[in-house]
Amino acid sequence: MTEHDDSDIARVLRASGERAGPSDDMTQGVYEAVHAEWRATVQRQKRKRAQRVWLAAAASVAVAAVALVLVRSFIHTPGELMADVSRSVGVVQVREGDEGEWQGTTAAQGLRVGERVHTGPNGRAALALRDGVSLRLDHDTSVSLVGADRVDVTSGAVYIDSGVAGPSAARLQVGTPAGVVRHVGTQYEARILGSGTRVRVREGRVDVMPANGPSRTLEVGDQILVTGAGVEERSRIEPSSDEWDWASNAAPDFDINGKAVQEFLAWACRETGLKVVFTTAESAAEARRAVLSGSIAGLDPDEALAAVLPTTSLKGTEKDGQLVVELAGR
Repeated sequence: MTEHDDSDIARVLRASGERAGPSDDMTQGVYEAVHAEWRATVQRQKRKRAQRVWLAAAASVAVAAVALVLVRSFIHTPGELMADVSRSVGVVQVREGDEGEWQGTTAAQGLRVGERVHTGPNGRAALALRDGVSLRLDHDTSVSLVGADRVDVTSGAVYIDSGVAGPSAARLQVGTPAGVVRHVGTQYEARILGSGTRVRVREGRVDVMPANGPSRTLEVGDQILVTGAGVEERSRIEPSSDEWDWASNAAPDFDINGKAVQEFLAWACRETGLKVVFTTAESAAEARRAVLSGSIAGLDPDEALAAVLPTTSLKGTEKDGQLVVELAGR
């Protein structure tokens, strides 16, 4: 565009005069439109900020929930391993403390401090404690595994077989509603009755420490009934009495395969409360020499004796609390 053209445009613009400004109505309309858009923009920004705050709060709640779950998991983590289920017959259940759900037990299941075990009307169980003690539960029995050295029985009956006496076995205590029982190298029963707690000793010795009254020491064949008031009744029971049969029937299975007859006899007679007596040196030597094979799974000790001895060159006769063993044919 030339300089001459620019002058012509300028003259035209001057001749047209001043341009008219927008009307008041138009100005107000534009203002309101812009203001409305501004308000809408501000509201959108507020909503976005609120959404970000809500998301942050939700994330905080989620983190708190996860933390709570982790804390609860830590608090309710089962205690140290205390026992294994060595035998389970009928309904036998276990749960964690007083709040957990009852679950059925399985063979060789591990049980921990803080758990409770319950047997139904047809249930019995044998638990192998960490220190080698066998703890057996009769029908309708509930026990709490309080600690490595403490078991509380709240209903039913328990039978304790500590095997060979040792320092760890001596520490185990059994709590009952009437008091605490402590043993050394012992087989004994503690049973909760309507009138109190009855303690009876099959082998060894126990100390009974009532909640009220002085402690009592029980020897083989002693039994005592202790009430909450400390009232007691003392009587006698033979180690081979049929009243011990439930504990023998709940005994863990014994694997005879590869075992000497002498070892089998020692187990069977311990479970039945009998004392093994060999009539001659030859019969004792044969019991040490002869080795068994097969299985007695599912048989109680009395049945096992009746089934196993006829397969050997030995025979046994029960008499006055003894199992008299001699060479067959004599």
